[in-house]
Amino acid sequence: MPVVMRCPLVLALLLLVCAQAARADSLSKLPAALIDRLQLVAAVSLDTLDSDTREQLAQARRHVSDAVDRQLPDAEIAEAYGELGALYQVHSVYTAAMACYSNARTLAPDNFRWAYYHAYLTAVTGETEQAVVRFEQARRLRPDYPPVTLRLADAWLELNELDKAQAAYRQVAEIAGLEAAALYGLGQIAVLRRDFAGAIDYFERALALQPEATRIHYTLAQALRAAGQSEAAKAQQQQMGDRLPIIEDPQIESLQSLKQGSRVDFSLGMKAIKKRDYVSTRDAFARGLEREPDNVEARISYARALYLTGDKSRAKQQLEDVLSRAPSNVLAQYLLGILTEEEGDTADATGLYQRVIAQEPSHAGANFYLANRYYRDGVLDKAVQHYATTIASDSGNLAAYLPYTGALLQAGHKKAEILALAEAALKRFPEQPVLRYLLIQLQACPETVQACDSTAALEQAGELVERQPIPPHRELLALARAAKGDFDEAVSLQQALVSDAILMMPTEIKRLRACLSAYQDGKLPQPRELFTWQLLQAPPMRGVDVFRDYPTPKPY
Repeated sequence: MPVVMRCPLVLALLLLVCAQAARADSLSKLPAALIDRLQLVAAVSLDTLDSDTREQLAQARRHVSDAVDRQLPDAEIAEAYGELGALYQVHSVYTAAMACYSNARTLAPDNFRWAYYHAYLTAVTGETEQAVVRFEQARRLRPDYPPVTLRLADAWLELNELDKAQAAYRQVAEIAGLEAAALYGLGQIAVLRRDFAGAIDYFERALALQPEATRIHYTLAQALRAAGQSEAAKAQQQQMGDRLPIIEDPQIESLQSLKQGSRVDFSLGMKAIKKRDYVSTRDAFARGLEREPDNVEARISYARALYLTGDKSRAKQQLEDVLSRAPSNVLAQYLLGILTEEEGDTADATGLYQRVIAQEPSHAGANFYLANRYYRDGVLDKAVQHYATTIASDSGNLAAYLPYTGALLQAGHKKAEILALAEAALKRFPEQPVLRYLLIQLQACPETVQACDSTAALEQAGELVERQPIPPHRELLALARAAKGDFDEAVSLQQALVSDAILMMPTEIKRLRACLSAYQDGKLPQPRELFTWQLLQAPPMRGVDVFRDYPTPKPY
């Protein structure tokens, strides 16, 4: 018969051992491969934090432990350590945050974010000399990020290294979002150097930029009193407060936003997107929106994840929800237009694209899909207009050049204009053979037509055939021969293509025979009879490309 243990002390000790075992992970007991490189991150008591925050920290810690256990690449383990350190920092668990940042920097020494957060935390904890060293290291990684220079200036001022502080403040004193803080720092240096008139000027300029920065009134009062302006000093004293100038620092703002538990989920969602794990993205944004339901940017990202996991109906509902909260949200309107057109409702989709363009006339996406819509409907002048805007806004949109060329051809635009577009496209995308085919086709026209160059067309087509005598190259050579007036050779080349097509490309026979008939009549074929014609039509709608790849300035 088993013995039943009833001793409270023994039971308590067993529970304690079990609890310690549960807390043990690869952060507090590193594997041999990492023990000489990284610091231990001991599990600490989180009893003072709310249950949601404790769970978020536990989840982030498990994520690091899992990355270590799976022996992921250093960069991925560094990312996990850094994110955990950021969470620890915003919840004032500073010792653990320091160890996490140290590990992240060891594993990813070129990552500016972890270097900067490490330096910032060092300054927060009062280790100013070490903070200077770390801020300088961060600035070497990102000399183009001005807030780090301002943070350095503050640290040098605290260490009474006035020349260095002054030089650093002056570097950022005209940068939007940093001016008031820099002027405040320069004013403090002026006070220390007994330049009270200069200090008064700096403080007054800082207050003009940020009148809500009430701490400036205190130092301004000091400077006024030292300058003998007692009454003015009293007036400033009456307005004194504790609010320092606001520093626009996107990195630190991102850090502070982690205090909202939703941001942890959104951040995990964005990491999953990079791996194209859309199910995890969907679930992470769903969790975050439970805590922050009014975040319309996050709701758009959630809608995109729903679409990419096949749930288009719910994706549409989410986008409509966004527009009920923020009717002028351009990205939601655009994505809803794409989804609506994909469903076959072209009228409503057109209306949504037009709403986008009314707010952002140069919006490349809306202009492109509206151009496609007009092109399919035969409204060529509007199609040309919107394709032109698309390329002016996004010259890297390869998909726009071909239908734009087709619309110009059908609308009867001058050959010189169309050739210029084709040449610009080929220069932008030299690796795309279809653009070279198009250019040869456009050049191959009678010499009486302005801007044609049948000699160049013949040379280029001949080079293509010599390198690779495939049917498209041979067809271009036949066209170029005809453009030079050698119709007999064009007929011979085209007859061979027709013979080959009987066995290899039966669907092409009708088109190839139409070209042959034109050559036999001593004429050039119409553009729609050439193999490039289908490529010059509006491309089919592929909403998945937009929902997956269209950039968003603010995902949450």
